[in-house]
Amino acid sequence: MPDYLIDDDNWKDEMNPVVDGEEMMTGAVPRDLTVQPYCSGEGAFDAADEMPLIPKSEWSARIKEMEQTKSRLSDIRRTALNGKPIPALDQNPQGYCWAYSTGSAIMLARAVANMPYVRISPHAVACKIKNFRDQGGWGALSMEFAVKNGYPSETYWPQKSMQRHNDNEQTWQDAAKHRVTHGWWDLSKDVYSRNLGFDMTMTLLMCRVPVVVDFSWWGHSICAMDPVEVEPGSFGIRILNSWSDKWGDLGEAVLRGSKAHPDGSVAPRVVTGSVKS
Repeated sequence: MPDYLIDDDNWKDEMNPVVDGEEMMTGAVPRDLTVQPYCSGEGAFDAADEMPLIPKSEWSARIKEMEQTKSRLSDIRRTALNGKPIPALDQNPQGYCWAYSTGSAIMLARAVANMPYVRISPHAVACKIKNFRDQGGWGALSMEFAVKNGYPSETYWPQKSMQRHNDNEQTWQDAAKHRVTHGWWDLSKDVYSRNLGFDMTMTLLMCRVPVVVDFSWWGHSICAMDPVEVEPGSFGIRILNSWSDKWGDLGEAVLRGSKAHPDGSVAPRVVTGSVKS
């Protein structure tokens, strides 16, 4: 089956599309230079330049090997639940994509590490950061929160809930089980300016590290899973969106061309080794 492809020719079709009768929401916003980080995160994250880039001359061969061995993040995602896929998260109707992108990355990182499946609740993080207001943000903001506090499971904060009673001690004790402990981002930049760039994003994906990517053209934050050679010499990234499995190809699509180059990106490398909630 051909990939659900988004590029310079059809990208406008993905600006808040209607899926199954519901308009899909985004929520990534331009960086606010007045925002202060919620935590430093510096002890947990490594500078992007500390990881050597994989030369572009090797990309094609490495991608082919990942496809042949079915070792891509998308392969892991699609077989993680006893041969069945991890369902895509669904942010709608709030513009909380920037919390869902990190949430998806955490769930994928857990799957790569063979941890038990836990469906986490990104609404909890967005509500906490934005004081229960439906406001936009960006991936590095939720990643900072994930380093300090983690993400609770839906057992303690039901999916899409905006109820304040969920914000309690038990919820955040559970969240600490699903915390990002190590990762990659540009330590030279403030939280609102962190961007690993396309080549580093491709390098991390070839190392099976999910990357939280923000796109200004889309006003959207999503999780990148795979490096993709769309055509010989033409590369892109496969994403896992937060618009449920009904969008794209089971919630996935491939971005290429200028539409695959993120304006912001961070990556969780290690997450807390928890048991099932």
